[in-house]
Amino acid sequence: MAIPPRGGALDDLNLAHALVLHRPWRIRRVLTALHRAGTIRVMPTAWQVVCGVLYMIARVVLRPETVGQSSVDPARTTPRSRLLAIRAVRAPVLLFTGCIVPWDLTGFGTAPATLRRHLLGAYHPWDNAMYDLAVLSVYPGETARLREDVAAVVAGTHPRAAWLRDLVVYEGYHERLLTVVDRALAGDLRVRDAPSPPSDATVSGWADFVTSLPPTLSEALGAWRAGSFRLSP
Repeated sequence: MAIPPRGGALDDLNLAHALVLHRPWRIRRVLTALHRAGTIRVMPTAWQVVCGVLYMIARVVLRPETVGQSSVDPARTTPRSRLLAIRAVRAPVLLFTGCIVPWDLTGFGTAPATLRRHLLGAYHPWDNAMYDLAVLSVYPGETARLREDVAAVVAGTHPRAAWLRDLVVYEGYHERLLTVVDRALAGDLRVRDAPSPPSDATVSGWADFVTSLPPTLSEALGAWRAGSFRLSP
């Protein structure tokens, strides 16, 4: 799968949308590639993408326990990981190291090198990393590059292996990530064991959710006045 030339998706983009969306031209190209590959069934409008961003913001604010936390994996016991287990400490470290990009919660506007860094250093429970791997798949060779890095962390040969293991806080993350990356390389982008809503875990689930919403702001306002608009899956 390759990034297509500019144009195609988000043709209804305007200044208001551009103020919310990070690198809208890249978002347009990534969504077009995902649509051509069949990863997403229906192309969202610019307003629907904005709604997807607003939903993700609401998730971070209202359901913070679903972001970067584990209910099944044990925490590492090194002094550094114990410190990083404190979210108020870890969040600025992740931001400073470029492992999270809070101004692009969908990941569609993020460069592939940053997506790889995000997957290596930011904890994803279960196989929720599949969302970012679907986005990464539109860039030829990038998933294979990620696999090399993850395998090096698992083997202990990566120059920052110990730091990355502590940064994700929880044991077994990179081992599980390696199996998920291998599935993505084989073309399997499904989430198998994540109990969260589909829009949290997969690009296809996110797209199905946003394309079920009104396609324009004016229609969304009308649905809101009628009591039928909900910004949740």
